[in-house]
Amino acid sequence: MTTMRFSLLFATLLLSLLVGLPASLTRTAAHSAVSQAGTRIVPCDVSAFVIDQDPNGLNVRSGPGKSYGVLGNLPYKQDTGVSVHITGSSGDWVQINLGFEEGGDTEKTFFKGTGWVYAPLLGLTGTAQSKGATTLYREASQKSGVVKRVPGGDDVKVWGCRGRWFYVEYEKVKGWAAPKTLCSNPLTTCV
Repeated sequence: MTTMRFSLLFATLLLSLLVGLPASLTRTAAHSAVSQAGTRIVPCDVSAFVIDQDPNGLNVRSGPGKSYGVLGNLPYKQDTGVSVHITGSSGDWVQINLGFEEGGDTEKTFFKGTGWVYAPLLGLTGTAQSKGATTLYREASQKSGVVKRVPGGDDVKVWGCRGRWFYVEYEKVKGWAAPKTLCSNPLTTCV
């Protein structure tokens, strides 16, 4: 009986040491920065275009919020359009790695690197590929309920993304659009 108690006590002690040890060994600068900022980034692989008409341009920031420093600006160009490639989403902010001009004589890159923009200042256009409209769902699944349909050619505001799905707003209703059901080219409606 004493041997069993000793073995149980020893196993408990060993387990508590092992559980505490990796946490102290895995604290790196990157790990600390993520936990300090409390930023959870949902991976995405999508594109959208700038709809912010501020003459100073859309701020690209070093983190997901107004308190982060400005790394650059993306202009609004109605005649050619400026697109972004989105790699992640956190709250109402999206992480981009590229901002470039669509169309024109030569494409111009305005931003390259890792930066964050306020998602509702980006837009997309509905397509008419499925029954004349883009369907918005309650969740990022075509099995969830339909909340709204976006007619081909109508614009939506971006609020976030997950994978290749977009979380958007159309006529004050927010919903999820399936991959390839919204147009990210500002020069065409993709209809």
